[in-house]
Amino acid sequence: MAHHGTPMTGADRAASTTAARRPSSSSVVSDQGVALPYVSFVVVVRNEETNIATCLGHILRQEYPRDRLEIVLVDGMSEDRTREIAERMVSGAVPLRIVLNPGGQRARGLNLGIRAARGEVIGRVDARTRIEPGYLARCVRLLQETGADNVGGVMRPDSTGPVQTAIGLAMSHPFGAGDAPFRVGWKRGPAEGAYPGLFRRDVFDRVGLFDEQAAVISEDSDLNARILRSGGIIYLDPTVQVYYRPRGSLRDLWKLYFRYGGARAGNLLKHRRLRARQVVPPLFLLALVGLPGGGLMVRPLLSVWTVMVVMYLVTDVLVSVYVAAAAGRAALCGWLCAVFPCMHLAWGVGFWRRLTQRPRPGVYWGY
Repeated sequence: MAHHGTPMTGADRAASTTAARRPSSSSVVSDQGVALPYVSFVVVVRNEETNIATCLGHILRQEYPRDRLEIVLVDGMSEDRTREIAERMVSGAVPLRIVLNPGGQRARGLNLGIRAARGEVIGRVDARTRIEPGYLARCVRLLQETGADNVGGVMRPDSTGPVQTAIGLAMSHPFGAGDAPFRVGWKRGPAEGAYPGLFRRDVFDRVGLFDEQAAVISEDSDLNARILRSGGIIYLDPTVQVYYRPRGSLRDLWKLYFRYGGARAGNLLKHRRLRARQVVPPLFLLALVGLPGGGLMVRPLLSVWTVMVVMYLVTDVLVSVYVAAAAGRAALCGWLCAVFPCMHLAWGVGFWRRLTQRPRPGVYWGY
């Protein structure tokens, strides 16, 4: 079957599929009598000295045999102590291989990690991510029980301080995230995506690796779209909760959602489709900017613009009050009122910026 990610050369395919370079799973079984696969966690980093120890510590605390586990750290030429801390943290507990990623591009780093990995199963974990002790065992069981190609759970914020807490709450609420299953986690079963992703290795032979060539793209969503198009299954279990560290300021949140919007526009250019929730921010921004201009010629459009803005602000306040009250943090209401518009507007601006530019292949907006 044709695929549209980064094509695999003969050497890459051999590295991906040759059983001789991977430990056999036949001699290790679970409590249910099922063979346990060898798992490689791929962690792509750059200048993550403040987060990497916590991330790796939670990997090492997995309720899974350590002789069935390795960590592949892909470093985008960190200028801090990321690699030193990682080496000290792992310290022989499991195999640790460090792969350099001179360009720093995330999709390229993931592909380097997959090619270097020995596992039959590939787990993606980001430096800002914290997985619970039962995460790996649970996800491996999901792979075996469901026959899925990619499994995972929902994102849950691990926040400190009022701004970061407000950002985490907003990113987990439908007003901020729409119906994204890996953020709101409403139901168990096949889904469009799962966080952070535990993959059967052979899925990359079938659909290709992460796309390094497309400019400004959501590499996760792109890969998941190719898995689904190939007839594969992505399985989400909301009881699998994975904690992440949200951005800590409105400025950083704006940069993140600007990147998200641009990446989604990149996916639109490649796959020619958007989900309903992904249309709302760019259309809202277009109306916010365009209606006043149109109102100079057609006066009723100014009234439409006024009603739209008032309805948005009222909704923003009501949702913020509800979310703050539900969290038992009434003092966060003001921050939430600022966070939601920051997310929506940054996403919309990034989306239109990407559609109106033609970056070189492989260009990546950092965040």
